Amino acid sequence: MLKRYLLTSIVVGAIFLTGCENDDKAALPLSTSVDKQIIAMESVMAPVPLVLTLPQKEYYYKEYSAIVNKLNEEYGTGFKLDPITTFSANYWLELKDFEDMLKGRIDTSYVVVDNKEVFSPVKVPKFVELHMGAHRTIIRVDGSFDTQLSMDIPGGRQLFSVMHSLSSKIEQGKGYWTQTRYDPSIKDHGSAYNIAIGGYYSYNGVSSPHIIEIEYYCNIHGGIT
Repeated sequence: MLKRYLLTSIVVGAIFLTGCENDDKAALPLSTSVDKQIIAMESVMAPVPLVLTLPQKEYYYKEYSAIVNKLNEEYGTGFKLDPITTFSANYWLELKDFEDMLKGRIDTSYVVVDNKEVFSPVKVPKFVELHMGAHRTIIRVDGSFDTQLSMDIPGGRQLFSVMHSLSSKIEQGKGYWTQTRYDPSIKDHGSAYNIAIGGYYSYNGVSSPHIIEIEYYCNIHGGIT
């Protein structure tokens, strides 16, 4: 599994921190331009929501449930229809548009953006780009740690001593992210933490499970990236 680009399917259960480098600043206008193009494209391609009566909503909700079950059987996905009481007005789509929206979420991947800045162990951010077809959502992860000096290594160095907490939320993009668990594993004699984060991403009335793996590294002085 690649460190920079990790594929995670819905079967498994599924911003950047720029430094002060001139090259990074020079790249910002291009990134912004690309983001605007993506947003404009999504706006043009977005289906028009339906205006429905309550009985019509109940009918469409039943049909949506059948579509979710069909795709789960065909593709082995873990889609789950959110309660009808949580549906916003823009969730109600034609049946074909709803199915196409879900099929676009089957091709799912994520990228963990490497930190270019060193942080105090108290609160260390990481950013994860969650890609679903042309749709992108950025999730922010915050970890809290302690480090201690180890003299077992010649000259001494700081190593992780404990992990206090880890939280995650959507930083940019549509939808909702709910973290359900995280499993930390210390490695490399205490200089790194590998963490598997489990959660659900909800968009347009449908939730999907995801597992995201990230890694924190402690340098010799106790700075975390």
